[in-house]
Amino acid sequence: MKPDSIGASGQSSHPLLRPASHQSATAEDKMLHSGNAGFVVWRTAQFTYQHRRDGQLFASEMARFMNQADLNGASFLYFEEVCGRHDRVHFFINWKSPVDYALSLEMVDHDAAMIDLLESDRVEDENDKGDWAKAVVESTMRDRCLVPQHGGPEDHEEEHAPQETWVEPASHQVELPVEQQLTTASAPLVVHRVAQAKHRLRNEARAFAFAWQNHINRTFPGAVTSYLYEETFGRMDHLHWLIHLRSFEDWERVRRLAEHDKEYADLFERPWVPKSKGGGGWGQAFVDGSIEDTLLAPFQMPADSSPA
Repeated sequence: MKPDSIGASGQSSHPLLRPASHQSATAEDKMLHSGNAGFVVWRTAQFTYQHRRDGQLFASEMARFMNQADLNGASFLYFEEVCGRHDRVHFFINWKSPVDYALSLEMVDHDAAMIDLLESDRVEDENDKGDWAKAVVESTMRDRCLVPQHGGPEDHEEEHAPQETWVEPASHQVELPVEQQLTTASAPLVVHRVAQAKHRLRNEARAFAFAWQNHINRTFPGAVTSYLYEETFGRMDHLHWLIHLRSFEDWERVRRLAEHDKEYADLFERPWVPKSKGGGGWGQAFVDGSIEDTLLAPFQMPADSSPA
């Protein structure tokens, strides 16, 4: 993909890698996504290799069905791992408020089309047939609640206008106008980075996380956009970045930035931990081995929802 393959709107023009907005009939500027949601449910599951295509078909149909449902604007964006575990599915389910989540529970119990989607036979082999669960490895489906991180290290003079969302959306972490920000709806590639901050150094870890993110967002406007989240109702001080990319080449530019950007390189040399807490650089604030990157791409849905 060429670096200029996404225009000002963030819409990818690459014919083989459309952003996740193509999974919904809602216009991109009306969709909830990583930048404007009040919270995000990150759902993962592992398809069985034998029934991977059945799993892809079910996930595609579920995404289309939920995206057209009346759930106060909620969106269900379906991604797969480009570099990582084969046939592991990722949903980023974007909500304004936890109250809206109750609407989906109501559908599960009372909506006939939803019940049929969940309970009808969708997987068949030479031995038997069954519902969607037959395509999923037992106990691998997991939900985590990602909430935009509050309390950045830099104070903002202007207060944001009141929002309809549960908390201030992640786009407010970025000084650039939203037209220059990529999101899970508009980016053809997303790096999901997770890291475990040490509890006693949680503030220092977040300060570094925001400083890193702020520099990346300023350096690559319209090409790389990073948002920071914390895992609420999950593991304490487990941090998540969604790093939205215009192209894989832009990720390489991020990886090599320290070679020629002294201000960026200095972030990794700064003493982030005060002497009163033992002193040290950014690495002292995180649990060793806990930082992990996964490269994701939107699942490419044909018009008939059949898997590619």
